[in-house]
Parts: sequence; C-alpha cells; structure tokens
Amino acid sequence: MLRHLLSDEESLSWYGLGKPSRADEVIRRLLLCERLGNRKMPDHYYRLQQENDFDELKTLPDLLRKGLFRLGDQHLEMHNNRIHVQPNRLNEWQQLITFIPPLVLQCAFLHIKRPFTDLSAPGLLAYKNDVLLPNFKYTALPYPRVPQIESYLASNKGFHDLHMHLNGATETDMTWQDHLLVPKKIYEEMTQGFRNAKVKEQFEQESRLLEPRKYFKHILIARKIKTILYDIVILGRNRSGSSVDAIFLALVNDLESDTTVATYENPFSGLIHEDPASGKPMLAEALFYIQMFNYMATQPRDFVAALFHFYLLILGLCNRLLVQQVHQYGFEQFQKHTLNGLREISEKQYRNRFFQLHGNELRNLCFLEGRFSPKETEKETLNLLTSINSGWDKLKVGIQQSNAQVNLPELSLTAHFIKKAETDPDDFIRFLQLRFSVWKKAKVLALLKKNNAKFVENVVGIDAASSEFDTPPEVFAPAFRLLRRKKFDHFTFHAGEDFFHLISGMRAVFEAIEFNELRTGDRIGHATALGLATRQWCDAMGPKILIRQGEWLDNLVFCYHLCLQSSHIALKKRMPELINAIQHYSWEIYRHYYSSAVLERAWLARKLCPVLLFKDNVADARLTSVFDEDEWAQIRSEGFSPADDVYQILFHYHLKTNRAHFDKIISIDTEEIFPSDELELVQKDMLAYMHRKEIVIETLPTSNVRIGHHYDYATYQLWNWLKWSDEGIPMPPVVVGTDDTGIFATNILNEFANIYCYLTSSGKMSHNKAIEVVAKLDHNSSVYKFI
Repeated sequence: MLRHLLSDEESLSWYGLGKPSRADEVIRRLLLCERLGNRKMPDHYYRLQQENDFDELKTLPDLLRKGLFRLGDQHLEMHNNRIHVQPNRLNEWQQLITFIPPLVLQCAFLHIKRPFTDLSAPGLLAYKNDVLLPNFKYTALPYPRVPQIESYLASNKGFHDLHMHLNGATETDMTWQDHLLVPKKIYEEMTQGFRNAKVKEQFEQESRLLEPRKYFKHILIARKIKTILYDIVILGRNRSGSSVDAIFLALVNDLESDTTVATYENPFSGLIHEDPASGKPMLAEALFYIQMFNYMATQPRDFVAALFHFYLLILGLCNRLLVQQVHQYGFEQFQKHTLNGLREISEKQYRNRFFQLHGNELRNLCFLEGRFSPKETEKETLNLLTSINSGWDKLKVGIQQSNAQVNLPELSLTAHFIKKAETDPDDFIRFLQLRFSVWKKAKVLALLKKNNAKFVENVVGIDAASSEFDTPPEVFAPAFRLLRRKKFDHFTFHAGEDFFHLISGMRAVFEAIEFNELRTGDRIGHATALGLATRQWCDAMGPKILIRQGEWLDNLVFCYHLCLQSSHIALKKRMPELINAIQHYSWEIYRHYYSSAVLERAWLARKLCPVLLFKDNVADARLTSVFDEDEWAQIRSEGFSPADDVYQILFHYHLKTNRAHFDKIISIDTEEIFPSDELELVQKDMLAYMHRKEIVIETLPTSNVRIGHHYDYATYQLWNWLKWSDEGIPMPPVVVGTDDTGIFATNILNEFANIYCYLTSSGKMSHNKAIEVVAKLDHNSSVYKFI
C-alpha cells in the first residue's frame, strides 16, 4: 500500500481546497488505492495488509520518512557511496518507480544509509561530491550491481541500444525541474496537447484536475511550498503565528499575485553552489528531499510534513502523466503520454538526454540508434538534425573531459514516419493525405542524402512508428521503396505491438515485411504478437471479442496464405473452414463471392501505390504528386485492368461508400477457427518465415511488458522465444532496445539487467547461462545495427 503514497488523488484534492490531511486519513485512502487494483478481494484481506504495512507509521512525518525509506530499503542497497538496485528486486523496482519517481525513494534511503549532519559549506560540498554526484549527476535511475554484467560492460565498453525514440526520453525527475522552472511554458504546451481527446481522457483517468490551468496552479503551489520549507528547515523561520488552515488556504488562494513565474530558482541550489544551468538540477532537488527527511526525523511537525506531502503529491501527479503506469495496458494508454505536451520544453535540446542515457558513470552505451521524425522541408529537417548532433557532440566532449582514454559511443539515426488516424477520408483512396505527407517527407530525406551528405551521413535507417490501430503498413510501402532506391539501405517497422486479435498482430508483421519489401538484416520493432503466450491472451480476452469484419476478413486471408505454405498438419486441416469463412465475409463486404486465391492476390497488391494504380495512363499518373517511374513500372508489371477481379476488390476496398461494410463491428469467438494451441503454430510459422528472410526482431523489455498483454516480466514474450530456440524452432535474430526511456523509466543497462535478473531470480537459468543470453542479444545488435 505504501507505493500509493504519491498516487493518493483524494488527499491531493483536499490539499487543493486548502485542507491538510491527517495520517489516519492518508492510511485510509491508501487502502482504497490498493483496492482499485483488485476489487474482487474482500476488505478483510486489505485490512490485514494495512495493519502490516503501516505498523509503526502512525504520524504523517513517519508515513513519509519511514514509509519511503521502507520502500527504498526493500529494493535498494549501498556499495561504498553508490546506490544500486538489489538484483533479485529489479523487476519489482521497475514497477515501483511508475508509482513514485526514483529520486525521492533513493533520498529517503540515503538519509538513513548515508546521513549527513555537517551543514557547514565544506560539509555540504563534500556530501555533494561524495554522495549526490555519483548517484544523481545525469540520471536518477540506479542499476543493479551484477558481477556478470559489470564484467561484460567493462569488456565491451557499453551496450547497443537499437530502438530508442529521442522524444519521450527524459526522466520524470529531470522534467519536473523544468515544470518548476518554467510553468507558464509547460502550461502553454499542455494546452496544445489538451485539444486531443486522448489527453483529456488521461487527465480524467489520472486526476481530478480536468484542465491544464489547474495543473499550472499546482506547479505554482509546489514552488511556493519549497520556498516555505526552505525558510523553515534551513533558515529556521517559524510560521507558528498563523493557523495551519490559514497557511494552506493562503497557499492555494494567493496564486494570482505570484510574481515569480519567470524568475524561479531552487532555493536549495545555493547550499551546494550548483548553477541551475549546469545540467544537473537533480542535485539540489535531492538535497531538498534529504533535508526534509532529516528535519522530520528530529522535528516531526505535522504541519511541515503536510506541506511536504502536498509537494510530493503534485510530483506524483506529474509522474503519472509522464510515465506509463502498471494499470495502463495497451498502446493507446502509452500514446497519451506522447501527446500531452508535458515533455516538450524539456526536449527542445538533446544534451541532457544523451548524458542521461549514458548514465552517471558515462558507460551505458557503446552504440545508440536514435529515432526522430523527419519534417516536410529540408530546412526544418536540417535544423533538427543539427540540434541532435550538437547534443551528441556535447556528450562526447563531456566523456573526453572526464576520461580521455575511454571509448566514445557511436550514434546513428533512423527517421521514423508517424502513423496517423484518418480524420478526413478521401472518397477513393484510403489515407490519401497521409500518403502525400509521407511521400513528401521521403523526398526531402532523399534530397538531403543527395545534396547534403555531411548533414545526414548518420541518418542510416527508415522506420514507421506510432499506433498500428491508426495506419496499416501499406501506406508507407511506396515511400519505403523510393528511399531504398535512393540509397537508404536499412529499414525497420513497428508491427505486432498491439492489436484487436492476435492474428491481426501477426498479420501486421507479415504486411510490414512483404508490403515494404524488407530484406536481410532489416528489422521489425516489437513483434509481441509472435511470442505472447496464446493461452494467456485468449484467457485475458474472454470467450468473445469485437472486431471489424474487414479486419477479420484480412486475418482470414492472411491465414489462408500462411496455411498454404505451412508444414503443420493441424493448420492444413483448417483450410476448408477457413475458405468457407472467407467466402462468407467476401459477400458481407464486397457483395460478391470472390475466391480465396483472388482475395489473397488483392490483399498482397495493397502494397502498390493506389494513387497510381487507379490511373489509366502514364500521362495522368505524372500529374500526381506521388508519381515515380519505378513505382509506375512495378504497377504496370502486375498487369491489372479495371475488368479484373483483383482490381475491382482493390477499388472497392478503397472506395469510401463501401467502407461501412468493411468497418462493421462483429462479435467472434476469441478462438474462432484456430484454438490457442494452433495460434501458437501460426506464431511459429511466422517466426520461421522471418528466420528464412533473416529479418530481425527488436524487443524492448519494459515497453513490451507495459503495452503488451502482460501483467509483469513473468510473461514477457522473450522467454517463449528463448524456449522455442532451445527446442530447435527456427528463430530470427533478436536485438534489444529501450523504446521511450522517459515514458518507461529505463535505460539500456537496466533493460539488459531486467532480462538477466528475471532469468536468474526466477530460477529459469544459472548466472552463467543468463549472461550468455545477454551476450548473444548484444552480439546480435552489433551484427544488425544500422550503420
């Protein structure tokens, strides 16, 4: 229950009304927070847990100080002056820091394990250098001290991270400092994000603030609280002349007169002579936390604890809006974090992000493949690339200044196009506007490569990212082929990450490979659908699911295509049932009983540019903004004509007036046609297909656990892939990445450590075997990295 200390929305609401909370009220509310995780458990079990968790925590100062220390002590350990995660608790720690940002947990741990009492200037400076800097210089994410991993890091000069988005990367504890520093700018960005309905959903789901102005006011309150606490704890000023209620009412009501919006500076910075522009703002914040814990230990005043509690609850709200929570399953929940605007200010520049990723000891990375979204003009794209590379150059300078002998990590960049929902559908072509936009950006990249090689020499990969529910792979296929012809050699595609039906996810992987003509060494991001335990997925979905009948027909046609080539007798036996179902939905959607083979050809032909496909002659085709001689020649080579069934299916697939049939929602059995054991055979056929083509899977541990159909690391799909590989099932190579390091509160060292520590702590593997898995995954990355 203690993990909910910063997630207690009820207490935050009362504080917002100017009414401080008592310890007994907080304890009651934390039980209710815990109960939300499983409402089927009777209250008497929760009451027993409550009695156990809050033993000896009867006052608000004890709840905050001892409670947070207790959480830290359960997961952390000290080696000299460095904080490390206990290896057998790493997976649990990764869950915990979605509830409470890691900096305050570590400071609660430090104030007991490495206390300081010398408040003189030399004493504070020594504590900063000996304790704070080693732990919080660039990142607040500790790592486990594992001898096998330490040895591997030393030998290999860091890990490869082959899937990392440069936006959504900044940690909560760094972003929080920007929120305090420039709340007006945060408010403006947040207001932009709030126009999106999904962002409004996130606010209503995670808070009672309901709109950005209230969040802005809460940040102003947090700043005032810190100033008040500095006056009390450091300057010794006593506010006993006013009642507690009066102070809290003034705190929440006198914001309109705040004149410090543009001039804020953390008052604790001066104690350790830390320049706010140094890029290390967490040092002063850490000192603030430790001073507060020390004060509450010696002067346990409820009033002071309530102020600090209010501050931490605002921080907790910020964290919930920045980091995907354990209760937020699926891609749409993730997407809300990317849309809300709360990281926009922090991510204008790249320097701090790169230092964060490389770790406090500047050793996490040997190779980073960063992903960025290209712009629609050469100038905008060049400016973006200049900013990224400037940030990386600053990291390299910083590394050389700290240790001239150390190996410098390498950076390569992958341009990712963004999948977007269709908001204004064209009458005749699906995703017409997005097709034009993607084509335009692709031509900009091609021109940059041709004309400005020195600016784009490290842009070596192409990707398509974001929600699979918004855009299918076919939309990007012409642009991918164009860029291949323009000398871009490396391609990857986000697919099989989230889906309505498991077969939908597997089909997305197939389409990404076939439609975009991926080749040896190209990659698929996530591919969760190819390893997720099928029985687990079926049980989680229940006996029935809803799906659009056009999507279900596509799934059936995909299975028909796969089963024709399958060596599994069980799948071959499903062909009659499969063909009957295809016929049924062919009529429901196209009002014609097309054969399965014809529907298969039409489905595979979606990779061709429909804008050109539906033009009668080259003269008309040349008038379009997406004309390309090679694309036109490829379409003509297929020999389609308006009289063909394949052409007619494609025409009606795109025709707006026919989409109502395609989009009709139907109910099907979750295990319709294919029971769970046969769905696993389809997975293995897809893996064998990728193995033959040598298409690589990018697996992203924490991201996949949060977004995929997992409750924790125990069901992470990598374990199935390792098991099937040991059983002799043909498997494609697998590499590791981090995805969005801020949204998932991770880095590449901790992602590899999450794999290692789960395998060893669960008893699945010995330490020697687990490090072999880590080494193999990282070796794959060195082989298949985009350079």
